Order: sequence, then C-alpha cells, then structure tokens
Amino acid sequence: MRDKNRHNKDSGSFSRPSSLISHQFFAKRLLPLALLLIATLTVAVYWPALHNDFIDFDDDVYVTVNMMVRQGLTLKGFIWAFTTFHAANWHPLTWLSHMLDVELFGLRPIGHHATSLLLHVVNSLLLCTLLYRLTGFLGRSMFVAILFALHPLHVESVVWVAERKDVLSTLFWFLTMWAYISYTDKPSLKRYLPVAVFFALGLMAKQMLVTLPVILLLMDYWPLNRLASRQVERRADQVSIQVFLFEKIPLVALSAAASLMIIRAHASVGALFSVAQDSILLHSGNAFLSYVRYIRTMFWPADLALFYPFESSAVTTFKVSGSIILLAVITGMVAAQQKSRPYLLFGWLWYLITLLPVIGFIRVGGQALADRYTYIPLIGLFLMIAWGGAEVAGKWRKGIPAVAGAAVIVTAILSALTVRQISYWKSSYDLYAHALAVVERNWLAHNNMGILLSQHNRNDEAIGHFHESVRLNPKGIEGFRNLGNAYQSVGRNSEAIEAFRQAVWLNPYDPESHYRLGLAYLIGGNSDFAYQEYRQLLRLNKSSAGLLLDTIRILGKH
Repeated sequence: MRDKNRHNKDSGSFSRPSSLISHQFFAKRLLPLALLLIATLTVAVYWPALHNDFIDFDDDVYVTVNMMVRQGLTLKGFIWAFTTFHAANWHPLTWLSHMLDVELFGLRPIGHHATSLLLHVVNSLLLCTLLYRLTGFLGRSMFVAILFALHPLHVESVVWVAERKDVLSTLFWFLTMWAYISYTDKPSLKRYLPVAVFFALGLMAKQMLVTLPVILLLMDYWPLNRLASRQVERRADQVSIQVFLFEKIPLVALSAAASLMIIRAHASVGALFSVAQDSILLHSGNAFLSYVRYIRTMFWPADLALFYPFESSAVTTFKVSGSIILLAVITGMVAAQQKSRPYLLFGWLWYLITLLPVIGFIRVGGQALADRYTYIPLIGLFLMIAWGGAEVAGKWRKGIPAVAGAAVIVTAILSALTVRQISYWKSSYDLYAHALAVVERNWLAHNNMGILLSQHNRNDEAIGHFHESVRLNPKGIEGFRNLGNAYQSVGRNSEAIEAFRQAVWLNPYDPESHYRLGLAYLIGGNSDFAYQEYRQLLRLNKSSAGLLLDTIRILGKH
C-alpha cells in the first residue's frame, strides 16, 4: 500500500495530512454536484449542434454514402469493419459505432450528433473524476474538465460526425487510465487485464492512443508517486524502474501493432509514397511551429477553421528557431521545478508527447495542423493552468475568490466562443464560407465550395472556386478533375480536356483522371485519343474494375 503519511501539498499526491480530512469529506460529497454542473454546461453549450446537418466532407465517406455503414449492424459489416482500410484508416470500433447509429437513427443527423455529444459529456465527467481520484483536488479537477468540455478547439472533434473516432477513442483512453489506477493500488494480472483490454479497444477506435503507455509511465512519476526518490527508504510497494518499464511492454506491443495497421492503411492509398517525396526538414520545422501555434490558439481561439493549408513559405528558419527555443525554455523551466511543482512537468510532457502522432514530423495530407488534434493533448496544458492558478491563489489572501471569479469569466467566454464555432458547422456551405473568410490561400475550402455549388447547378461560380483551388494548389489532381467536370457541365469541353490532361500529367497512375480525359475526348469527337486513354486504363490496377467496365461500355458504342 502507499505511504499515507507522506504528502506534498503542491504535488497533489494521494496521501493526505489530517488537516485535509475535513476538506476531503466535503469534496467527496460535492463531487456529484460538480459532475452535474459539468454535464449541464456541456449539453447546454453543444445543444445547437444537434440541429446541424451532415457535412459533405468525410461525413459522406463515413456515413451518408458508405453502403456498408448505411446497412446498420450486420455480420457482413462487422467483418468489413475489422478488415477494411477504407478512408485510409483502420478503426473497426469507429465503423461499428457509425453502424449502430444508423441502426438506431437511420440517416437523421440529430441522432449521430447526439451520440458524439454523449461521448464528449462522458469524457468530460471521466476526466474530472480521474483527476479527483488521482489528486484529491475537486476544484482543480473540475476546472480542467470544464476547459476540456467547453474549449472551442474541441468543437471539431464533437460536432463533425466523421471525427467520432476522437471522442470514442478518448473514452477508452480515460477508461485505460482508470483501470491503471486500480492496478497500481494492488498490482496483479487480474487487474492488469482491464488495462490492456481498454487500451486495445481504444486503439481500434483511433491510433492516437499509441502514446498512452508513456503517459502511464508519466503518471507513475506524478501523481501516483510510484517513482519515489532513491533517498527515501525502500518499502515493499516501491518497485524498481525496471519493473515499471517491464509492465508497459504489453501495451507498447499493442501500440506497435496498431501503428503497423495504420501504416498499411496509408500505404493502401499511396500516402506513404507522397510523404517520402517531401522534405523531412520542412515537416519537422512545421511540427515545431505547430506546437507553439496550438498553445497560442488555446489562449486565443480565434479564426478556427476546418482546414489550415500547409505552406512551405511559412516555415522559415527564424520562426522555427524561435519555436524550438521557446519550447526548450519552457521545458527547462518546468524541469527545474519538478520537485516542488511536479504537475508542471507532468502537464507539459503530456502535451508534448500526446501530440507526437499527429504533430507532423511525418506529414500525411495537405494540412499544416488541425483543431481536432488537440482533443487529448490540451489536457496537459489545462492541468498546468488549473494547478498553477490554485497555487497562486493559495498564497494570496483574496486569491481564492479572485481565481474562482476568473474561472467563471473564462467559462462564460469559452461557452460563447464554442456556441459561435458550432454555428459554423451548421451546414457545408456555412463551414466552407467561414473557412474561406478566416484562412488565406485555403485551396481545400475553395475546392469543396466548388463541389457544393456544382451540386446546386451553380457551375459558373463553381468554376471560379476550382480555378482558385488549382492556382493555390497546382499539384492537386482532384482540383483539376473537378475543374474539368465543371467545364463539361457548361459545355466547355475543350477547356475540360486541358484540365483533365493536367490531372493525368500530375498522376499518370490515377484511373479516374484517365477515364475523365478519355470521355472528354469522345465527347469532342477524337476517338483515337480516347482509345489511348482507355488502353492506359486497362494497364492500371484492377481495383478500378467498375471504372474499366464503364470504359468498355463507352468504347463499345464507338
């Protein structure tokens, strides 16, 4: 058992002096009220999201046009969920959660949004109870949970149906932590199994959990205090560091297996090939910039958008050097206070470590960073703020009322900002219009807005957005294909041919670009060039079987 006579008021360890017994007595009875307040605030702030539509960016891939998901829960769908790399991911539990929503609510978006909101509420409550159980400080734990629940950076993870994997995987993250606390109370195989099971389930929702074994080791340092100083007399429950590392090996093995699956998923769509061609130094520089930008956005959550394009020109030596120096200084400062204020080192390392899988040292996709990536990492910074603010308040005669008042003001501001951010997700049009208004050179928002306008037969406007998209992102084949399609819709076939030719030139192995170019040649009466494109199609991957069949049918008419 832990030594219950040792206590460091700054560390927030498990042990309590007798002077805190009364405080803990009342705190334990206030816990249900605190949880009720957190749940009520979260539901009230996010209630407008229940009336939002599906977004035609990834929500279609995950739900609305996904034929497996649209069938609800079936045996065939269950097998598919565990064997597919659809959407360049492997997350069977996420697929199953979407299938369950369809089973319960059909394609009514309100039910899908309600499930994500419910998971977010549960996550917020779990976070509060976990921190309270770990440290015994209810007020601080509650404030961290409120920041987590109401920060506008987390809107994307909650209201975007396609990001169900964020809220679902985080549920298992917290359940893993809870099981680990029980395991450390009295280590045994029986108590270790739930840790491994919850962790495995979380990895099957999203591989963001791969860093969790390191976080558990960090918990051994604080607040569990299992890594006691060697100057303290060894006790029976003070296990050596080798044992702490050894007990994480099964979890690390699960992380490695999950990482292998996501690598295979990315390879299945050629993402690894594109990553290998880019500059690793450029990506690393963007990663350091992103670490700092996330911190800035946490304090000033303005101009949030669906997509932030990666711009190599923004990754300058001056900015990268400044970011590295700032991160190094903060790391040095918190490390220097590890004995008196261990929560600072814990929170800072939580932030740095949990962002590693998505920070972009190896970048997949065209984004420089994304709001959804902060769902778990910001907990570390929230903890530093809550514990630090409480410590400052304790040293000032009127500190506690002042800090409590500041917490109320912060909660009100975050709630208002989150409600406004939710409104931008009401429809695809609102989302893209907002992204274009707040983020310059947003080629993806132009492309998606063009698609949306095309679907409503506003092709002239769509062509303008597609033109801007390919100007900003001249290596994007989808932009050129969409531009070509829009030109064909208004009868400008020769311009469509030029757009499709550019798409083929960018990626000679893309079947759809060859198909579109061949069809454009046929429409223009140039069957010789059309046959050349079809012969290219026949030499491509047989996974495009449906496309090849369409090609054969068209050729048969000429």
